[in-house]
Amino acid sequence: MGRTESLDPGLRDLLSRLRERVRRYIVWDSLLAIAALVLVVFWVALAVDYLPVRIGGSEMPRSARAVVLFVVAVLVVVILAKWLWGRLNRELPDDSLALLIERHHPSLGGRLVTAVQLTQENRTYDSHSPVLLQHVHQEAAAAVDQVEFGRVFRWEPIRRKLMLVIPLLLAALVMAIASPQTFARAVGRLSLFSDSPWPRKAELEMIGVESPIITADDTEEVGTELLTFEDKTLRLARGSSTTLRIRAATEELGHTVPEICTVSYVDDSGNRGQSNLRRVGRIQDGYQSFVLDGPPLASLAESVTMTIRGLDDRLLDYRIEAVDPPAIADMELAIRYPDYLRIFNAEDASPDAADQILKYQAGFRIREGSSLTLRGTSSKPLGAVDVATTSEGTSDGSTERAEPVVKIADDRMSFEWSVADLREPTSVRLVPKDETGISAQASYRYFIGVVRDQVPETSMTMKGIGSSITPIAMLPIQATATDDYGVESLSLTMAVRASEENVDGASDGEAATNAEPQQHTVSPELDRDGNAAWTFDLRDLSDDGTVNGLAPGASVQIFTTAKDRFDLGEPHSIRGEVVRLQVVTPETLLATLERRELEFRSRLEQAIDETQRLRQSLAAVQNDALDVLQTPDEGESAEESASTGDDDGEEDVRARQRVQLRIRQSELQATKSTEELAGIVVGLEDLLLEMVQNRVDSVDRRERLENGVRNPLSAVVTEPLPRLQRQITSMERVLMAEDSAESSGDKMTEAATAAIATTDEVLLSLNAVLEKMLDLESFNEILDLVRGLISDQEELIEETEETRNQQVQDLFK
Repeated sequence: MGRTESLDPGLRDLLSRLRERVRRYIVWDSLLAIAALVLVVFWVALAVDYLPVRIGGSEMPRSARAVVLFVVAVLVVVILAKWLWGRLNRELPDDSLALLIERHHPSLGGRLVTAVQLTQENRTYDSHSPVLLQHVHQEAAAAVDQVEFGRVFRWEPIRRKLMLVIPLLLAALVMAIASPQTFARAVGRLSLFSDSPWPRKAELEMIGVESPIITADDTEEVGTELLTFEDKTLRLARGSSTTLRIRAATEELGHTVPEICTVSYVDDSGNRGQSNLRRVGRIQDGYQSFVLDGPPLASLAESVTMTIRGLDDRLLDYRIEAVDPPAIADMELAIRYPDYLRIFNAEDASPDAADQILKYQAGFRIREGSSLTLRGTSSKPLGAVDVATTSEGTSDGSTERAEPVVKIADDRMSFEWSVADLREPTSVRLVPKDETGISAQASYRYFIGVVRDQVPETSMTMKGIGSSITPIAMLPIQATATDDYGVESLSLTMAVRASEENVDGASDGEAATNAEPQQHTVSPELDRDGNAAWTFDLRDLSDDGTVNGLAPGASVQIFTTAKDRFDLGEPHSIRGEVVRLQVVTPETLLATLERRELEFRSRLEQAIDETQRLRQSLAAVQNDALDVLQTPDEGESAEESASTGDDDGEEDVRARQRVQLRIRQSELQATKSTEELAGIVVGLEDLLLEMVQNRVDSVDRRERLENGVRNPLSAVVTEPLPRLQRQITSMERVLMAEDSAESSGDKMTEAATAAIATTDEVLLSLNAVLEKMLDLESFNEILDLVRGLISDQEELIEETEETRNQQVQDLFK
């Protein structure tokens, strides 16, 4: 600034006062600008922060408030630096101030500027008259009183700022006086010293998410657990269906209950949605509960972020993260068989060694009494595994908690659960849980079927033994015992019950002994297929005293008993079908066998009669076949059909079909005769063998029956009858062949003649056998007469002895 010592003191004081007023103007202008900025931002930010709350929105987030505060701070700094500090630091020279006064006071006529500039020390090169300068100086000093500072300054900017600041400041003061809490909350929120929300008509409170408790026991009622948000975040299993619970304060707590609460959500894929919560229950403790059991919490697929709105209150940015629940990726079964299935001694094996390890498959079954270990592999580290079993053997179908507890491996990626001595089909349900407590949303089910150990099966046959036997008979037995895992033992038991006549005629001790059946049990050796053979020789058993009371009238019962290796409970032992035999005299048995011979003769006579009708049928078929085959060939029939029509051709086809049907009937009759004669041969073989086993009749009688009847019949069944069937079949082939009429007729004649000749051969053989049976019948009748005479003679001898004894007794009277 230039020096003004030579200026008039009045002028110097004028410039100094103007300089001070300029500086005060700058300060006030800057302060008013800052105040206007702060007040405008305060009210605008307050409106943005509070007004959305009144219309159902949410407060301005802290980040937005921080941005506003930062912008205001930057602008205040800019105003202080540029408007205040920058303008205050600018020089205000005397000539500039004088020029400013001259601009607003034209009456000075430039005298003030001239006096200031020419009196400056650095103005050494200006040429002027000192007298003139003094005169101008005096005129300028005289006009000082005419200067008005109000005309120098522009007051419009200050007034505009005041018009903005004063109302806003008064409104702030009124707000601070009328509602100090609201003013303090506004200042605190906008200055970031507080995040407390604005008071609302409604007040919502997050309770949490109610999730069903997934357990392995499906017979229990499904319980629920309340999961709460931590830092507005909650983890749920993917695929779970849960219920969101909130509550709203009621009028008792000074709030209004919303009619509808709405949740808006967006998942991680960007899908958006909205659902309404429903009001449940009554008001309790001043709160009304609301729940959401639909989307997005029904079958949760992805993580979602939710905002719940009710009237003017908001629950913002609650996030539910969808986490993959643990899954059983693989299941392995380790099986140890029970001791009764082991060929070796159970003590030789390690008690923990598994006999079989395999992957689980649907429909899997294990042996009854086996020990089972389930070895599962998880998709993520496990915290626990809940296990429950249901056995079909329980009467009420109840579920049992599995014991012992599941063993989880050190790496938490696999587990084991064992059950010993499994007897019933069992359903095993597993629910894995990870280390954070999230469980699978459904139990993993594994059905283990049980192959029960079956009771042995046994059968018994006696070749050559009927329902009646002689006291000296041999009883050859073929027994078979089968079991699913092998038979341990097979026994044959013969029980003999004496006749009532022998019991009545015996003494008291013998009667008591004979009243109870005598049993004789043997254990024949079994082969690998479970077959055994044994013969009870009644003559030897009677001779050595093993069995007593084998007299005519007694009864013999034979049965088998089989036992397997099952040792887990009651032994599996079964008694086979009982074969009951009646002990008779050799004469009675022979009479029975003779009646059977008569039956065989009747069957043979019927077979001979059927064979004769077969021969007649073959002869008729031969004639009909020749008539059919002698019709014109295809070429001739084609020419005739053009003139006579198709009726004759159709008649020829039907005639050929009728002949074919009669040939097949003859073939069936030949088969029937073969089977009938084969049955007679088998019956004769049994009859002959029964004679041998019962030790009756002579060798001559058996040889006559065998060589005269059985062997010839067997020869007929073996050779002529099969040949006859083949010949009848060749007749059908000739009939259906597409040969010429002459060739077909010759072949049919040849085939039919051969079949008739074979039938005649069969008839001759059967008639010869029938005559032999008639001779044997006559022989048997003679034997019956002899047996009758012998019986009468024995009765006469007994009566004579009784008469003599009576006469001797009369002599001593």
